[in-house]
Amino acid sequence: MTMGKRQLVLAALIVALGAAVYLNWQFSGNNQLLATNAVTSTADHEFGEAQLADVPVSGSSKTTSSAVKANASVSAYFSEARLSRQKSRDQAVELLEKVLTDAKSNEAAKKDAVAQAAIIAQNTLKESNMENLIKAKGFADCMAFIQNSECSVVVKTNDSSQNNAIVIKDVVAGQAGIPYDKIKIVEVK
Repeated sequence: MTMGKRQLVLAALIVALGAAVYLNWQFSGNNQLLATNAVTSTADHEFGEAQLADVPVSGSSKTTSSAVKANASVSAYFSEARLSRQKSRDQAVELLEKVLTDAKSNEAAKKDAVAQAAIIAQNTLKESNMENLIKAKGFADCMAFIQNSECSVVVKTNDSSQNNAIVIKDVVAGQAGIPYDKIKIVEVK
């Protein structure tokens, strides 16, 4: 395989991985409505003041009379989002496995595939840890999405408060090392 063909294969894999990330982002609900303002704490440090965004999920609204119907819709959202995220990752990993098993792939392409697989595995572990810790803090359900050194967190909660946003941002920053200004929180009710 010539160098040009190898680069073409590598470019195709990168495009496929990018498409998988885009689909994951698209199906995760890109309604990220986070407002931040600089405030000074009592210790004279600046922190981003976060406000949770209230995003109605399809099939539910504040005027819906059936809370059970809305709760089922929110649960369905989290189920569908988890399934979509897993499918996207499976497709990306499958492409990387093809590069690794292809006898025609050069060592550089194989090393890049291993590095990409390691990043996917690390992000999966970080997201899982964040989700479990956020749920342990009292949130009904949660999903985290890490991409491009940013994190989006979708939470199900019944009460919006500044403290909720701070708790979530603390968990994300602690688990993934992502700065507060790169964390977006979306609330579904």
